[in-house]
Amino acid sequence: MIKKLNIFIFIFMLVGCSSNDENSMVSDPKEETGATTKKISTINGEIEIPTKVERLVVDAYLPTSLLLGVKPVGATQQDLENVHIQDQIDDIENTGESAIESILALKPDLIITAQADAESYEKLSKIAPTVVLPYETYRSVEEEVRGIAEILGKQAEGEAWLKMFEEQVSENREKLAEVLDQNETFSIFGAYGKEFYLYGDGIYRGGQAIYKKLQLKAPQNIQEELIGKGETFKQVSYEVLPEYAGDYIFVDETNGAELNREDSLWKSIDAVKNNNVFYLDAKRFWPFDPIAVLAQVEEVTNMLLEKKKSEK
Repeated sequence: MIKKLNIFIFIFMLVGCSSNDENSMVSDPKEETGATTKKISTINGEIEIPTKVERLVVDAYLPTSLLLGVKPVGATQQDLENVHIQDQIDDIENTGESAIESILALKPDLIITAQADAESYEKLSKIAPTVVLPYETYRSVEEEVRGIAEILGKQAEGEAWLKMFEEQVSENREKLAEVLDQNETFSIFGAYGKEFYLYGDGIYRGGQAIYKKLQLKAPQNIQEELIGKGETFKQVSYEVLPEYAGDYIFVDETNGAELNREDSLWKSIDAVKNNNVFYLDAKRFWPFDPIAVLAQVEEVTNMLLEKKKSEK
């Protein structure tokens, strides 16, 4: 999947360069007047940013900038550990966890960060124009790609990527439609330390891929209590997990947690009895950027196709 994305991005950038030359006469009015900056509205008020970003530093939005054809000069340790983009991060400097000294040394002309606290903003904005986009600013792949594309002036690239994205998602959705009963339901459970969670269609544990993109059906109570209310997760007691179990269950175990596979309550769940439980790789299902969501769509599809194949 990653190779497909890289090829797409490379080809699109070549086409984009040619297209820009051909369309220079109909460029943005600001470019025609020689303007090198533009004003945008942010949670910290209106700020002025470059129209053409040369040295971007990001915190939490590395994959999205990459798919738009903008390679940052710096990104956080967490961003750079994202398994879905490992072949695209050469020459990007590690800023740790947004260490001010590291960012300053990179001489950025724009900073995009998810850190919304006033102290961080004050420090970063002294280095370069800083756009703060807190976690869950964007609730879908489309919102995030278009939002970042507008900031970076890469709207055409964003729409092209989204077209490819929707085509890939549709292909996977069609594959599942051929083997799944439309009434079958799917749950996402999480064990984190000593706590237990349910996840909806938001940014956690593949929720966007499973519910929004593949359009797999959630049990009625998850639909009503989470998805229908726009809630991304809900903490519950272990004892009530069976009440939220679908015909299939995706499980995330993190922070030392591990469900007891031999526990009588767990073994009483039909999905467990039918071997319809999939344990998620946290490294692959914790990221929720657009590239990760597309990879998760494909992985979930393959999990279910393999399961159906084994039943024949």
